[in-house]
Amino acid sequence: MMPVNPRENLLNNHTLFMGKSGSGKTYTIKNHPLVKKDGARVVVWDPYESHDVFYTKSLPEFGKNLADAVRSGKGFRIGLAVNPDLDAFEMFCRMVWAMADGTKQTIVIVEELADVAGPGKASQAWGTMVRVGRKYGLVLFPATQRPQEVDKTIFTQASRVWVGLVSNYDHKYVQRNTGISVEQLESIAPESYRFYFVHGNEISEGGPGKAVKL
Repeated sequence: MMPVNPRENLLNNHTLFMGKSGSGKTYTIKNHPLVKKDGARVVVWDPYESHDVFYTKSLPEFGKNLADAVRSGKGFRIGLAVNPDLDAFEMFCRMVWAMADGTKQTIVIVEELADVAGPGKASQAWGTMVRVGRKYGLVLFPATQRPQEVDKTIFTQASRVWVGLVSNYDHKYVQRNTGISVEQLESIAPESYRFYFVHGNEISEGGPGKAVKL
């Protein structure tokens, strides 16, 4: 199956979330207005079951549940929790791609992208969603603890980047790809839940008591 109803005028709202465990990535995604919206269509790749969705534990079951949810015409929140290997992730992406519809926005959350992506070009099905998914209503929210280990395709295609506490080892790489300075990254203290948010050429600072429009 192929996605339907392409819309060239849809905005690119893909957002890449980066930060160590405990930096606030998942909390931010769970509370994102698009995810919390009544009637939202939310699909989650998450071996660790961190989100408030209905999880399935096998690809065939996930495929059936996804197809049933789409046919219902209603909003849904379903996730796949299986061992994170590339073949399983590619099949997940193919299933999501097949149900995409430019008239219906679908949020696709990918936890720990580095577990199923390499630092080069994106794998085939994931890369297709990253490059073309916008016009079929897909909004991608991939998250990673290790920025240097995810594919460069998502870095080039995401219109927004959320960066919490990251390893010193990643500071120069993050600076080069986001414009957030090493000094700014070094200013994020552990357990402070501070972050920087990049949209276009604008860099905003957020955290407890300081809201940022995502």
